[in-house]
Amino acid sequence: MRHDRKYRMSLFKRLLALWCSGILIVTGCSDRQIFDETGLSTAVGYDLLKDGKIRGTSIMPSINPEARHKIQILSAIGETSKGIRDQINLQSDKRVLGGQIRVALYSEKFAKHGLGSIIDTLYRDSSLSSRIYLCVFAGETYDMLNYPYSEEGNIGIYLYRLIEQNIRGEKIPSSTMHEFFRAYYEKGIDPFMPYIEKKGNELQIKGIALFKGDRYVTWITPKEAFLIKLMHGKFSVGSYDTSVPASIFGETPKNHSRKKDQVQLVFDTISSHSKIDLSQVSPPIFDIHLHLRARILELTIPLKLENAKMMKIMENALEKELKKELEKLIRKLKSHGVDPTGFGSIYRSKRRGMADMTQAEWRKMFQDATFRFHIKSTIIRNGVMD
Repeated sequence: MRHDRKYRMSLFKRLLALWCSGILIVTGCSDRQIFDETGLSTAVGYDLLKDGKIRGTSIMPSINPEARHKIQILSAIGETSKGIRDQINLQSDKRVLGGQIRVALYSEKFAKHGLGSIIDTLYRDSSLSSRIYLCVFAGETYDMLNYPYSEEGNIGIYLYRLIEQNIRGEKIPSSTMHEFFRAYYEKGIDPFMPYIEKKGNELQIKGIALFKGDRYVTWITPKEAFLIKLMHGKFSVGSYDTSVPASIFGETPKNHSRKKDQVQLVFDTISSHSKIDLSQVSPPIFDIHLHLRARILELTIPLKLENAKMMKIMENALEKELKKELEKLIRKLKSHGVDPTGFGSIYRSKRRGMADMTQAEWRKMFQDATFRFHIKSTIIRNGVMD
């Protein structure tokens, strides 16, 4: 009986192993069949046409080793992103899926018209990741995605890596679909996106596109975006360059040019800390206290950096320059009526009874608000001289 039990157990194990093997084979074939029958879009672009309809362009890698082109580009016209995808599927021998979309681009014309509805459709699509990067393109996205770039290969992956590495290097702030909508629905802050342009045969990040609600209104440079991050104490890596009068150092540059009276300074920011106080409610007065520690990377005249007096002069020059640029940025934001810095959210959090404050109410208060900057810098002696 013991022998029969061992035999039955052995037979059962062999049958179980055979059954599992069959399942793996069938599943593997099924996965391969699905992979062979689908196309994975890596980037999409949307343009607004004259008749009010939307042209969508999708870019997909070609998995056929015999194909002449590494990527496949499909375009269709519709009134919604879902309708466009259905039209694109009618043009493709593979079912187009959006699960691998890394970047969604919108033409500047479309962004000025308002992106709320089409982005909302994407946000509600469960097959798409909320980590998709949203961008504004200075031109038509159809032309940009169809351009025969020589080195980038899959332009969707290239754009994703371009944005990703600049976010990690803190050259630009992050703006995923989730982050855009969080700012869009929150009272007291306006959303933003990277602003992409084509220069010659290359793509580059020109700056940051600022939105008033869901409408694009203007853009700021990466240097101005750095100042926004600095105000919130969120800057820890990267560099900042500026120019100061050479006379403050008692030096004159050897190279005489149009900027012979200026010294170029490049700093590597080690850390920054900020504290924002609401000192007065009406009209609002904000006191922004900034403290940053920086290392000298480069300067265009030889200075004795071991001289404590010289270092103090340099710190004062940096503080003065930053204050001037911050005040200039605030004036620019006020002129366009946008608050990507989120001062409205800070106002709501520091004042009781303002939970129901509308965005329109904050925009009026923002115009009347005063911003006072108190900057303290500490410079580490390090770097090179030209």
